[in-house]
Amino acid sequence: METIQKCAFLLWVLMFALARSENEIMTLRSTESVSPQCHEHTSLSCNITSQDEPTIFLFAWFAPNKTALCELKEGHLSTHNGVNCVVKGQQLVLTIRHTKPIHQGQYVCKLRSNLGVKSAFTHLKLQECHHSLHVHSRDGNSTCRARGVYPEAHIHWFQGSKNLTDSSVAHPSVRDEDGTYEIASTLLHRPHSTLNCSLWSPSSGRYLSSTRTREEMTPPEGVRGSSSTYGGTRTTVALFAAALILL
Repeated sequence: METIQKCAFLLWVLMFALARSENEIMTLRSTESVSPQCHEHTSLSCNITSQDEPTIFLFAWFAPNKTALCELKEGHLSTHNGVNCVVKGQQLVLTIRHTKPIHQGQYVCKLRSNLGVKSAFTHLKLQECHHSLHVHSRDGNSTCRARGVYPEAHIHWFQGSKNLTDSSVAHPSVRDEDGTYEIASTLLHRPHSTLNCSLWSPSSGRYLSSTRTREEMTPPEGVRGSSSTYGGTRTTVALFAAALILL
């Protein structure tokens, strides 16, 4: 029994030594996490460190949904889904152009070589973002609309220091194909008022952006009539003077 235990222990030590030796011969590393801004170019690097030059059978980046984004096989590099990949020595760099919420998740770098099989992981999480915020006023009603928002946010209304949000009507948010949201809110019956529309992010507890508007006052009917009458009178006088010259 004692002999069996000694053999089992020696076998465990041998396996541990072999595994440690393999790890020391070659390692694969990538940045654990990245947090880019929306619509920025995002690069993920995967690096091979080895004592001996490995013979690479496969060197690739995989998306969170497990699909291959770029693959180096037999010296040939192929890319998919509109990304850009570059091999720099023993480094494979994946670049995602115009990073969007749909690109979030865990990316996997895989290496298969004569020195073994390795994997490294990078988690991509976007920061808060929005593309535009504007207000349109008509007939005393104002609508504020934000596009390209991530994550979902809320629109708050102010008139000076007075919060008018409770008097507004929030529209259902719309999720776009890229994972961002379009958000809108309407404030009714506030003619000729200077209003402030602000985009509030519950996730960070801060305002991402704000814009101000003032609906232009429509001239009174009497003023518009006087202007027209004045123009008509001036035209009549000019025609009368021209007729006198001809006579």
